[in-house]
Amino acid sequence: MKNVIFICTGNVCRSPMAEGLFRDMAEKAGLKAEVGSAGIGAMNGMEPSEFSTEVMAEEGIDISQQRSQMLTTKMVEDATHIFGMAQGHAEAIRAYFPEATEKIFTLREFITEDDFDVDVPDPIGMPKNEYERTRNLIKEAMQSVLNFVASGDPENFDKPEVEA
Repeated sequence: MKNVIFICTGNVCRSPMAEGLFRDMAEKAGLKAEVGSAGIGAMNGMEPSEFSTEVMAEEGIDISQQRSQMLTTKMVEDATHIFGMAQGHAEAIRAYFPEATEKIFTLREFITEDDFDVDVPDPIGMPKNEYERTRNLIKEAMQSVLNFVASGDPENFDKPEVEA
């Protein structure tokens, strides 16, 4: 089974949104996957930010029960795919866990060739429209992420992984 983790800094805005979107899309596609999120500088047990919860509810996805957690060695070891919300997140994880380099990616790397367009900006402390923009940037990348997790190819999604 695939084990996918989305990483940001505090695990209260971007990565919870990505976790919720991916879980919803994977379930609809029939992909069996463990899905989680964490932060590289998170405090454990925090609720997602109010605007993160609101903008995801507008998509019909409830992330209100998710809680922040710090990225751990066990999470990295168990993961099949780790997606940082920004290049800095992926670089930090590679620095701490060089043995996991082959499974660490940046969320938007499959949909852009422009390094300036890869990062998903952190909306913390910003107005709601910035959370909507962040959600939309994550959502724009999520089909390629689902395809990559399911088939190894961000352009192709043939069949979901079936549990034996």
